[in-house]
Amino acid sequence: MSLKRNILANYVGSGAVALAPILALPWYLAALGPLQFGFVGFVTTLQAVLNLLDAGMSQALVREISLRAAGEGAAKPRTAALLYGFERIYWAIALLIGLGLVLLAAPIARHWLHLDEAAKASGQAAVIGAAAIFATMFPGSLYRSLLVGTEHQVALNKILFAATLLRHGGAVLAVTTWPSLTTYLAWHVAAGLFETALRAHVAWSATGTHRGDARWQGDVVRQAWPAIAGLAAASGLGALTMQLDKVLLSNLIPIADFGYYVIASSAAAGVLQLVYPLMQAVLPRALRLKDDPAALRHLYGRLFGLIALAAAIGIAVYAVGGERLLEWWLKDGHAVSVVYPLLGWLLFGAIINAFYNVGYAHWLVRGKIQRILQVNLLAGVLCLLVIPPMVSRFGMVGATSGWLIINFIGFIASLPGLLKIDHER
Repeated sequence: MSLKRNILANYVGSGAVALAPILALPWYLAALGPLQFGFVGFVTTLQAVLNLLDAGMSQALVREISLRAAGEGAAKPRTAALLYGFERIYWAIALLIGLGLVLLAAPIARHWLHLDEAAKASGQAAVIGAAAIFATMFPGSLYRSLLVGTEHQVALNKILFAATLLRHGGAVLAVTTWPSLTTYLAWHVAAGLFETALRAHVAWSATGTHRGDARWQGDVVRQAWPAIAGLAAASGLGALTMQLDKVLLSNLIPIADFGYYVIASSAAAGVLQLVYPLMQAVLPRALRLKDDPAALRHLYGRLFGLIALAAAIGIAVYAVGGERLLEWWLKDGHAVSVVYPLLGWLLFGAIINAFYNVGYAHWLVRGKIQRILQVNLLAGVLCLLVIPPMVSRFGMVGATSGWLIINFIGFIASLPGLLKIDHER
């Protein structure tokens, strides 16, 4: 599969994933109001925290699947065996975690969120809804890893495009007609289940093996498990640190105010989606070039150039027309006044993160799992120490300090490996 074609397909899919929720967000806010939308923000934050269970597993599975899919003969059937084994693991995790979260819904709503008695029922519903969405969508990340690792990224992005439009376009119509948090949650659960089922069908087709013909092969799972478990721990910690600003902030300010921070964070994350299609297409190629330092260096150089160009354009656009764009998007003067300063800092952190992604990809190529764990642990500890006093002094803007710390530490730590490619083995 052509690298350029995969990058183009990834941009189409990721563009839909990034833009659809951003465009839908003002409709959610208008239909639900600040309080109910605050619960929506908490749902998305809780989902992101739960998905840290998959952060490293998906990356490691892409690596394992890419290496197997590149082989001949027995390597390809073993790819199907790997999918069959981890399919059961993923669904078991999804159901167990989802059930556990449902049981904890009342304590979370009572003790974590700043709610009055009237709002506690909505808080509990938000937690249960987040659990249901997680349970339906978590296994879908396994099928995504299979399609990325086998370079069936055009098919994957067709699914992403259609499912994202269904999820957010349908949700806008639903909450506009029946404006309630329950409507929002029910639609997203149904859309998530549909997308996961579709990914599963296409992923199994990509293996060339019918699911009914596959069998459990413990040796295949055991062989892949050490690398996957190690990266899951390291990257899972990294995913948690990436969400620490929102996790801590949800406990430090009223839920209605929290919704505005989620708006800014969603916009920054949407901009960052411009980088992920590049990384998603490049990682399997980098893994195949791991023994060719010159080719790796050339590949990373092109990545840095593309990211720098995108960052320069983004900075210019936000500096000249950022506030006007927010006014057009949100159509709410108060929301714009709150979101604008938050988004500026979060976008700065997103630019640092984009450059960090190149060094992070190189760590994956070299299997430097311990380095990832060390960096994420350091960033996480610093965020826990810095964010609460910064929020106490500067309000919501103080929470952006965590996002900046995480990405700056990762970027600085990843530079030596990129500068010494010729000397690594």
